[in-house]
Amino acid sequence: MKIAMLICILLLLFFAPGNAAAEGTNIINTEKNSLHRPVFTMPVYMVLPEDCSFIETQAGCADKSKKISFEGSVLRLPYAELLQEFNGENLKKANMELKMRSEFIWNGSPAMLMKIFQKNGSSIVGKWTLIVDRGKESWMINGLYPANDQKRGETVLNILKSSYWESEQNTRTAEVPLGRVEVAGTPLKLAGLIDGAVVYTKDGLLPTKNEDRSIFVISKLSNTFVTAEKQFGFAKERLQNIEKGEKIDVISENQVNIDGLNGVEIVGYTGGKEKKLIFQTMLFDSINSHVMVGIARSEIPDNLSLFHSMAETFKRAR
Repeated sequence: MKIAMLICILLLLFFAPGNAAAEGTNIINTEKNSLHRPVFTMPVYMVLPEDCSFIETQAGCADKSKKISFEGSVLRLPYAELLQEFNGENLKKANMELKMRSEFIWNGSPAMLMKIFQKNGSSIVGKWTLIVDRGKESWMINGLYPANDQKRGETVLNILKSSYWESEQNTRTAEVPLGRVEVAGTPLKLAGLIDGAVVYTKDGLLPTKNEDRSIFVISKLSNTFVTAEKQFGFAKERLQNIEKGEKIDVISENQVNIDGLNGVEIVGYTGGKEKKLIFQTMLFDSINSHVMVGIARSEIPDNLSLFHSMAETFKRAR
């Protein structure tokens, strides 16, 4: 029932008021303002506090009096390869201690943030390290400070969290570990990763603030093989579990073949006071079941067309 539980979580986010539910989604969206300034050779902008006296350095900037600095570099390695290299064991070999590691969707890009302590002679340097996925290459930003000074560490982290760069989501295919869909030319944007599922909304936010509250989710049931004669029944059962306590009236069901996989597309409406569109496509291979769910509570014909076209572009991760 993992998919049903996941959809319930997403629906709580989907209809939650305000931004409180977004706190656990590991998403950072920074809005650029007049205080942002270029700091590195790559197009990354940060807000530097007025009480700091930063001077330009070859790699970024530094405040010598406060002993904090920022360095930026472009790494000619894909983000996925760097994720494997930056682990506790490899860092330990380089006299570094990994204190924390978290993954985010940051300004629309997959990113990893690490807190590292590094031996430097008789002293220890603290580093907040941010690595950003930029396709065939990655960006790395290091914020350095004295490791024993928690206040300066917080200053460095807050500056780093102000980082802004342009998202590439509107110009390239959104790649995700579960597979990919074409978002170029559609109103959908990558909003985040939740419990192994990839979530798209029209404003890139969770919970979405868009008027129709539309959401599109890709997930996978690993090691779940379903024979051809049981696929419709299996998909219908999953559909009814999307909204707990509300029966979904099915209006259409069709066989589909996407990316060489046979599957089932089912469309329905909730029967409650507020009618909502529920779209589900399930694709089956010899090992896994791939699930795509779209939900909207207004602009239903347009959203149904959008969900259908999105599902048709699905490609498995190779």
